[in-house]
Amino acid sequence: MHRVVVTGIGLTTALGPDLATVWPRLLAGDNGIAPITYFDASQYDCRVAAEVRRPPIDETGLESIPFDHCRRGVRLFLGVCREAWADAGLDADRIDARRVGVAAGTSVNYVHAGLIREHYRFRRPGATALDLPRFAAEGGTEPPFHFHRRLGEMTATVPARALGLAGPTLAIDTACAASAFAIGEACRLIARGRADAMLAGGAASLVAPVGILAFSVLGALSRNPDPEAASRPFDRRRDGFVMGEGGGALLLERRDLAVARGARIYAEVAGYGATLNAHNLTDPSPDGGAEVRAMELALADAGLAPDEVDYIAAHGTSTPKNDAAETAAIKRVYRGHARRLAVSSCKGQLGHTISAAGVCNAICAIKAVSDGHVPPTAHYGEPDPACDLDYVPNVGRQARVRAAVAHAFAFGGQNAVLAVKGA
Repeated sequence: MHRVVVTGIGLTTALGPDLATVWPRLLAGDNGIAPITYFDASQYDCRVAAEVRRPPIDETGLESIPFDHCRRGVRLFLGVCREAWADAGLDADRIDARRVGVAAGTSVNYVHAGLIREHYRFRRPGATALDLPRFAAEGGTEPPFHFHRRLGEMTATVPARALGLAGPTLAIDTACAASAFAIGEACRLIARGRADAMLAGGAASLVAPVGILAFSVLGALSRNPDPEAASRPFDRRRDGFVMGEGGGALLLERRDLAVARGARIYAEVAGYGATLNAHNLTDPSPDGGAEVRAMELALADAGLAPDEVDYIAAHGTSTPKNDAAETAAIKRVYRGHARRLAVSSCKGQLGHTISAAGVCNAICAIKAVSDGHVPPTAHYGEPDPACDLDYVPNVGRQARVRAAVAHAFAFGGQNAVLAVKGA
């Protein structure tokens, strides 16, 4: 089995268009959450979000597809893939493109026809159904190539085509854990010799009327209109998450090949654990058993003892049940060492980026190992008796991080955990 390392990182969030901009702002505790500007949200329960501001995407290599009609999430993922590729310094003329692929976490299925129909009724009282063929024939909202917007595989294939890659390509839709699953499965492909390198991560852009309405109906979003207080993971006053846009990508590479070409190595992705908890659509099980198992599997896969981990990039959604259950699971796995861990959630600054949440956490863990800086949990002020660990309040800190773990616990009980360590 081959060891897998990270040689390139791409990241775009509400805090900035690239890793060089986002990372120092993340450490400083800067806030990317603001009132929604994409549409009039005055009548919605949740009126804030973490929106991305980004220059146009380089469309080189995409002349043969209708890129203008790709979902915004695909565009965001293409941008971070290009950034990770450039950061890794791979020479396109010296690689075997058949052995380099793309694994993408996607969330296209969140916005399905049923939700569109219900939103149509909400906007048009008295409407009994949405007749899509007639709607399109009469010049409605179905533009040319609109079908492409519904294909999850586009998230992976668009970057592959743009970069001329012909290796394994897969799109994974496991809700908020999708990009963590993509990273884990990409690592397995490399470890087993099926690929030499993989771009892996995900992107999401659900700051839209249907997206906000859908998660509001589920009771998952914060109703707090204050951008400085709406998302406050592990804080006693938390009442739900804030939607965030964003994308992240890692260039994963066989360690021996990266060393041979003199690549700069951030960290090794040493462990991956995945489990399912079918307890409830939105809530973790009270005992956190599936989350515990995913954490234990990742540590065992990495060959790490619990007391060798110094930092956890937590899922930390700012919902009452999730944060308490995650804290309890951490204490079950790490026991006495749990109180010596630094634990933080970036969702207080970036919002919940849904299918990009796992890769955002993975980047926090990787940078903590490589740079010795731990990002904070923003807007933390009032401790919760059920959440009693060191959550690195409000401002990041310097720390020696030998190994770190990234959590992604999704709707539907889909859990993925990644363990990284110095290479």
